[in-house]
Amino acid sequence: MAAFVRTAAKEKARELLGRDSRITMTVQDFQAFTTALNDAFAPNTALQNAINAVRKVKRV
Repeated sequence: MAAFVRTAAKEKARELLGRDSRITMTVQDFQAFTTALNDAFAPNTALQNAINAVRKVKRV
C-alpha cells in the first residue's frame, strides 16, 4: 500500500512540475515577448533613478 501511495504522489508531483514549467501565451503576447528580448534594453525613469542612486553608494 505504501509503495502505491509513493508512486501516485511521485506521478502527481511530476505532472504538477511539468505543468508549472510551461507558459502558454497568445501570438500577440509571444510577439511582444520576443520583441522585448531582441530589442536593446532601455530602463524607464524609475529604474534609471534607482541605478543612479546605487552608483552613488560607496561600497566597502
